[in-house]
Amino acid sequence: MSSVHVVVFMYPFQGHIIPIYNLAKHLAAKGVLVTVVCTHDSYARIIKANNGRDPFTHNAHHIRLALVSDGLPQDFDRSLNHHDFNNVLLYKMESHVEELMEDLQRKGPPISCIITDTVFVWADRIAKKFGIPHVSFWTEPIMVFSIYYHWDLLVKNGHHPFTSNEDELINYIPGAPALKLTDLPSYLQERDVSTLKHKIIYQAFQSARGADWIISNTVEELERRTIQELRQQLGMPFCSVGPMFQHHHHDNHNHSKGEVGTSMWAESDCRSWLDSKPKNSVVYVSFGSYAHVSKAQIHEMAIGLLHSKRPFIWVLRPDIVASDVQDILPEGFMEDSKEQGLVVEWVSQLDVLSHSSVGGFLTHCGWNSIMESLWLGVPMLAFPLLTDQYTNCRLIVHEWEVAMSLGQVSRSSNNIRSTLVTRQEIAVTIEEFMEIDGRKGKNLRSNVGSVREVMKKAAMNGGSSKNNLEGFIDYLKGREQSRSPSQLESHI
Repeated sequence: MSSVHVVVFMYPFQGHIIPIYNLAKHLAAKGVLVTVVCTHDSYARIIKANNGRDPFTHNAHHIRLALVSDGLPQDFDRSLNHHDFNNVLLYKMESHVEELMEDLQRKGPPISCIITDTVFVWADRIAKKFGIPHVSFWTEPIMVFSIYYHWDLLVKNGHHPFTSNEDELINYIPGAPALKLTDLPSYLQERDVSTLKHKIIYQAFQSARGADWIISNTVEELERRTIQELRQQLGMPFCSVGPMFQHHHHDNHNHSKGEVGTSMWAESDCRSWLDSKPKNSVVYVSFGSYAHVSKAQIHEMAIGLLHSKRPFIWVLRPDIVASDVQDILPEGFMEDSKEQGLVVEWVSQLDVLSHSSVGGFLTHCGWNSIMESLWLGVPMLAFPLLTDQYTNCRLIVHEWEVAMSLGQVSRSSNNIRSTLVTRQEIAVTIEEFMEIDGRKGKNLRSNVGSVREVMKKAAMNGGSSKNNLEGFIDYLKGREQSRSPSQLESHI
């Protein structure tokens, strides 16, 4: 058994589970014993979605599972009651984590470090209480990390809360370009900054300041300037190891037979439908695992897709509006679109994006979705909805030029886009976006190809992400015991 034992805490949201679980698998593949900690509710949903198969015991050696309560009963509707869910994550989950840590220490083997999602507010307190090094894992682009980390600069310059001229540029965030208000994460756009979610973010970044390491799911070459400037300020080792997903999709092959995923929704198999469509003809539409969309916007999107005349696959979670709202599509839409489109509750996104018939991705700009789309060479139509997605949109549309914007990016109010994008604009934009031989289409696909090559190189042997991850593992294993973490950072 490995002498290194790492305990990995997964934040109980789908977009956070995917990258940190894949980090755990990478560590386990290198011989590190990993205890993956999942909440009871997340685990139950994953098992149900996978027809009883357990990904934590099926996929990798050197991984074991531990379950912890999030502080709520199993039958509580977390999707419908986000405020109550976030409240227990902030105030109640920590006591359950303490009990689990005591149990893990008692049973052994000794814990070498904990790796926690940065959003956990209690991470630094738990690490210090048990005398264990703390690694903070950031699942979003490092530009977003830098913005949150420098929250105090927004306050100092009168931009938090942002009540002054909304066209004023924010040009003082280290490593970031001059940003508009609508380039900030949605929580920093709001006028009311006293909400529970603001408290979670603030306390999470106070906790992150006490970490021994920061690891980020990004690619160094894509955010080099931000990473370089942030490294000078952190006072702790930092490394980028992205993209963190199943890299065997890199040559457009479907996932390995028998692989069990960590999806919380049962996945539809769309391969036969996709096989029937011409190359690069299909628009894939998904708003991710967490964001909610108004029923009015769903109606505009539905009619816009229909009027675009393009074949589409549209992922509509059962709770996309709210878990207690049914019949969200316009009357007659399913009949009218049956020859053109396919509406499903959930899919394996990597499988869809890797299919040759998919020519574009209308996305909410979640970071996992962006990384997967770029890895598989699919240009994007950006439709940010909340949190980091506004900043992500800035990266992919203006910095990397691998996406077009759908509608004007409007200020977030209570994490809801304030401007409805109409069916006419949706149809026209999709047509322009999917015109492969048009000027914009050619430029997008050329830029996506260039970014894809950068990502692939980073993940290969000798690449930045591969080297950074192996350097971190070497540190864990004590192969270079003469080096302190700060010395190792200079090595990687």
